[in-house]
Amino acid sequence: MQAFLLMNNNKLITIVSISFSLLVNIPRIVFLFGNTDMVVNIFLEISITDTIFRIISLFGFCFIILKVNIEWGQNWFKKRIFIKSCAISILMVFLWVTGFRIFDVIVNSGGSSTLYPRLNIFVHLFIMIMLLVISTTIKLNNQAKLDAIEKEQLKQQNLQNELQVLKNQLNPHFLFNSLNSLSLLVREDQKAAGKFINKLSVLYRYILQSKERDLVSIEEELKFLESYVYLIEQRYRENFKINIAIDKILFQKKIPSLALQLLVENAVKHNEISSNKPLVVTIYNDERNLIVKNKIQEKIGQIQSTHTGLSNLNNRFKLVLNKEITLKKDEDCFIVKLPIS
Repeated sequence: MQAFLLMNNNKLITIVSISFSLLVNIPRIVFLFGNTDMVVNIFLEISITDTIFRIISLFGFCFIILKVNIEWGQNWFKKRIFIKSCAISILMVFLWVTGFRIFDVIVNSGGSSTLYPRLNIFVHLFIMIMLLVISTTIKLNNQAKLDAIEKEQLKQQNLQNELQVLKNQLNPHFLFNSLNSLSLLVREDQKAAGKFINKLSVLYRYILQSKERDLVSIEEELKFLESYVYLIEQRYRENFKINIAIDKILFQKKIPSLALQLLVENAVKHNEISSNKPLVVTIYNDERNLIVKNKIQEKIGQIQSTHTGLSNLNNRFKLVLNKEITLKKDEDCFIVKLPIS
């Protein structure tokens, strides 16, 4: 960003310097191509060489004054930069006018086209004051841009930190529920428990890999979900079913990792699953969302949910996609809509 501002400063300095050098010399340019007698009466003697010399001289003066006050002063001084830069600018006026007089005589072959030499000092002082105002404005504008960029970078860093915290909250929660399922399976079928452990290791490898990414494709998430559902089915057998009907055209669209898994996990956690009340989770899509739907079969004596998982998931969507999930609950079904990027 510093390099960009430096390049932008150079453009502004060049444009302002050219503008001042041309504006101040407009009368000479006009009279140079006007009535010759008028030129003699007003400027004594004017030539193209003299006019070009004055334009180049004033351009150089403006360029250096602006450079001193916008860039060089920042590098030369640590304290009282503005006062010291102004002092150098005033010194530059007198040095420049002195040098101008010498070269003016040389360019005009021993004479001078300047009617009032003292007026030349006041003109340069006036231009210097204008340039100080312009340079201060440019510096304030540059500082405002830098502050805005730093603020945005800090905001992005805070968002990344917050997102990482949400991810870290998700992993232990998933592991805790998986270990609960495994403890039940070990007592029932040790061979199935071994396969369960293998699947669990595959799943956790995916979790660790996805931790490095904010978004994953829907296709990746569905492959992960397929393995996760296997673990659920080992516990509930035919009492748990999942129906997935997502258009393949959406498979490369992005969503936050583990989003579908969390919703399936929530459905299993908060609903009764038995031979009398099998649980069916349906995942499908409309034009803008993935939709996860399950029938509400509340467990008897279940503690009221705090919705921490859904809140975290919603925060992740807001941070990564700048969108929010939609929750809908009626007497029969619980529906969650996940926006697609």
